[in-house]
Amino acid sequence: MSKKYFRYLMKSFWPVATVYITLFIICLVVTPFIVDLFCIMLFRMRALSYSTYMAAMGPGCIFLATLLPFIIHSRYYSKNRSDILLSMPMNRGQAFLTEGVFGLALITALLVGGYGIGLGLCNAIGNGYFALGSLDADLVGLPLLFLACVIAFLSSTFAVSVSNSGFQAVVMIILVNILPLFINTLIGGNSFEWYYGQSPNYLSHSEVFESALGAVILEGFNEQSSRLFLNSMIAFACQFIVWGGFAVLGFFEFKKMKSEHLGTVIPQRFGVVNTLTLTALLGFALMTQTVMGEIANGYFYAFELPLFAFSYFIISVIYFVAIFIVRRKAKFRKDDWVRFAIAIVGGIILGAAMYGIVRAIHPIDPYYF
Repeated sequence: MSKKYFRYLMKSFWPVATVYITLFIICLVVTPFIVDLFCIMLFRMRALSYSTYMAAMGPGCIFLATLLPFIIHSRYYSKNRSDILLSMPMNRGQAFLTEGVFGLALITALLVGGYGIGLGLCNAIGNGYFALGSLDADLVGLPLLFLACVIAFLSSTFAVSVSNSGFQAVVMIILVNILPLFINTLIGGNSFEWYYGQSPNYLSHSEVFESALGAVILEGFNEQSSRLFLNSMIAFACQFIVWGGFAVLGFFEFKKMKSEHLGTVIPQRFGVVNTLTLTALLGFALMTQTVMGEIANGYFYAFELPLFAFSYFIISVIYFVAIFIVRRKAKFRKDDWVRFAIAIVGGIILGAAMYGIVRAIHPIDPYYF
């Protein structure tokens, strides 16, 4: 870590920091205060606990944490700006670590400060009597939200570190947040019940945060809510390990990245092209699960065959269009065809295997999707 670069970031980042401070204040202070004020003064209602507002506004803070690495790292997507930065008395590893520490420090300061002010105002207005939740739930909300924001920051750090341009970074951030949804559906479908017949996506930091906080607000720590809270904590731990590991991979990829590759799409192991291939593979796997579910259910009609074939075709078109957009050139390349073959063949095999596994877990519901 470079102390000089950290001070430079503090000075140069103030315009963006001002916007972030404003948005965090809106999410953590202004909205809860105004809603509580309206509930008490206009509708003669009891105040809601602060944690109930965080269940609604927390995802906004998580989204801001997701964007922060892109904003900090975007200066490397211009050769002139990156040359100036990397000419400072520090190496690439120090630059990466300094930006990570700076981003986490900013998120921590804004969360702790905003949460403390908002919690204090809501408790003062409500006079300690809440329609939902309790002061204990309010206090639990801060570490839960902090965990979710840190995990979001780590996942986005990986996404931007393996990208050679701002456009690629945006695509990678979107894919990194879409893939958990695909994987969750592939593994669990809609009948993989965790709690009261619901199937929240425990691979998504926002949904895990809301599930954990909801368990504390609505039920306290009875047996069922404790199980949901424990599952959420396990999910948070797994996410932290996974995305922390990917952030380390991003660190090594960033150290190897060369200035002449800026704006190009080179075949990085963890780059946007391979991530698009993985997304297509999961898409084919999900489609295969749907087809096998129809067949196993015994209601597979002849007219459905062209519909399913057309669905595979649409996924294929989307894959190549996405590749063309990222490469900014509508040209079929041999390596793209190889990746496509891996995606469709691997997706069909994976989809069939996962359908067999999940059907074995849920034998009563063959069309579990």
